[in-house]
Amino acid sequence: MRLFKDLLAISLLLVGILHMAGQTAHAQRISLDNAVVLVDASEPSYVQYGAKDLASYLGQITGKPVPVGASVAPFRKSQTVVALGEKMARAAGADLGAMDGLGEEGAVLRSAEKAGRTIIAVAGTNPHGTNAGIATLLQKIRADGKTPYLAAPLDLREKPDIAVRGLHLNGWPLKYPYAFRAWKEQDWKRFVDIAWAQRINLFYLWPFMEIIPLPLSAEDEAYLQEVQRVIEYAQKQRGMEVWIMQSANRIAVSDCKVKDPRYRTYWVPEECQQDMNPADPQQFANILTHFEALYKIVNNADGFCFIDSDPGGWPGSPLSDQTKIFNGARKLLNRHNIHGEKTKLIDWMWLGWGGHPTGEGSGKDAVAFMESTIRNFKENLAEPWELISGMAPYLQSAKNQNVLNKTIYLQYGAIENEPAFPATNLGMQPVREMFEKAAEYPALRGVMGNNELMSLQFPRTYYFFNTAWDYEYRKRSEPEVLDDLAGQLYPDHQALIGEAFGALRESDPKTIDSVLANLQKLIATGSAGRPGAIGRFLFPEPLAVAKNLELQLEIRASRQALIAGMQGQPDLRESSRLVEDYFDKLLAWNQETGWDKMIDITIWRSPIYEEGKDLTQAMSRLKKILAEGRPYTSYSQFEDFFMPIREKLLKKYGKDSVMIGCIDPFRLAVMQGW
Repeated sequence: MRLFKDLLAISLLLVGILHMAGQTAHAQRISLDNAVVLVDASEPSYVQYGAKDLASYLGQITGKPVPVGASVAPFRKSQTVVALGEKMARAAGADLGAMDGLGEEGAVLRSAEKAGRTIIAVAGTNPHGTNAGIATLLQKIRADGKTPYLAAPLDLREKPDIAVRGLHLNGWPLKYPYAFRAWKEQDWKRFVDIAWAQRINLFYLWPFMEIIPLPLSAEDEAYLQEVQRVIEYAQKQRGMEVWIMQSANRIAVSDCKVKDPRYRTYWVPEECQQDMNPADPQQFANILTHFEALYKIVNNADGFCFIDSDPGGWPGSPLSDQTKIFNGARKLLNRHNIHGEKTKLIDWMWLGWGGHPTGEGSGKDAVAFMESTIRNFKENLAEPWELISGMAPYLQSAKNQNVLNKTIYLQYGAIENEPAFPATNLGMQPVREMFEKAAEYPALRGVMGNNELMSLQFPRTYYFFNTAWDYEYRKRSEPEVLDDLAGQLYPDHQALIGEAFGALRESDPKTIDSVLANLQKLIATGSAGRPGAIGRFLFPEPLAVAKNLELQLEIRASRQALIAGMQGQPDLRESSRLVEDYFDKLLAWNQETGWDKMIDITIWRSPIYEEGKDLTQAMSRLKKILAEGRPYTSYSQFEDFFMPIREKLLKKYGKDSVMIGCIDPFRLAVMQGW
């Protein structure tokens, strides 16, 4: 009996301890299950939109509408109040603490209990700070079933380490939705949302006016009107600055027999597009006529940026002709742009106006050339104007001319090269090195990343902009970054998605197959559960990133299976099966993305497989297998091996894709034994 009483006492004690632990765990959370979002009516449109977006996200989790109001009074004390903006936060009774030194985009995020009510305040001294604070808050929301919550207490005072954080899209015409050229208006708006969720504040858009001839067709005019609406969305709903990219002197002379500019061919010299000599009065007039057609419709961008060459440029042209083009654009923008004389002009310092600087961007001559370019702007161009430094040495040019505060550093290729085989880039070192270079110039105004295929480059892009916001983030390891990203995409399956990204570099085919099988099970359900702060904006469907990972992992698995197989004793039949499977997965991906059409551009005819020492050794081993039992290998032996593979693949894929993209370069590599 005594034993029973002792056991009962111990059991009750354990129950009490567990209950207290549960209460403690619960107390460390701020429930958002019964929240209301409040924002003062005087806040600008992008803060109002951010309030509605926050409420929508909470509603997605809870399954019930979350009210948005402009006053605390109508709501019950039991409700959690999320007060956005300094005015509303103070009206709700929030203690914001010290707010000095927050700058334009800094914000305070704090939680407190006040008069029986939980108050969550998100406030900057500037509306742009509140706007960025909302994006930060969204990243911190977690969920337990249908109950959203924040870790408690919330007490954060933050501001970005780099003031301007821009993203530029450039690239070649792959298939929808991979290449931005094929996006429609709603896609562009979702892209803007994705950028905002990563606290990007500069959107650098290229509408490709250089392939739009005059007079404007109905299709071209409608397209430019769409660009104008996308700019308005980025500015008014997301609080972004928007720049338009242009060539300084390239114009379209025909539509290349393609009505829709999204699918129009470029660059086709003479027949479709031509460079104009600004020294020639008639050709200069042609340049300005095309500018004016753009500016009349796309009349709301904050800035217009001219790349100095590639595309465009004029060999031997003096710098005075460059400023002649800029000043011509200035007069037109003063007349047509809604910002008038406040519209910025920007020079993208790339290969240099009038010809390449010596060393094509490197060395003392290049630095000196860009210093001359900057001096020319200082002397001959009215404010406001700014610069994009397209290569690291030009940062020194800007420093020498005391204009780093007007300069954005765009290290092209830090996130993604262009054009490049469509694949998700891992390895954060190129981004880290870019920021280390930027850190050598503390007066630098901002940085910019580039994407060719936005939907594939989330890992480096996410790392890039988190580092731009908080320089300490650069110290995060790749697995940590991938896990963070996965939580912002598919929080209900964070571990799996993080593993799937990491498996793109895995060497063991069995490990890849295991991750792939789990990913395929998830995709088969048709849902990845609750979307994250970024994942809710994915297009054309919520599972887009997961499906891209699936197809790329299939390539990786077949590649590593081929390598592993060659390390054993495969016969010709097994060797053929391994090679065919690898090619099949590659070609399926090429067809999915549209890369199979890129091989028509002869300068990009590099092998489509991922090179590396392990694959080199596998092909050397394959050569030995083909020669086994023979004194030497002949061309016919290679042909006999690859012909059945070729015939099977030609039933599914185009001849150029199969031969130029797979068979020919792979066969040559095997024959040479690498």
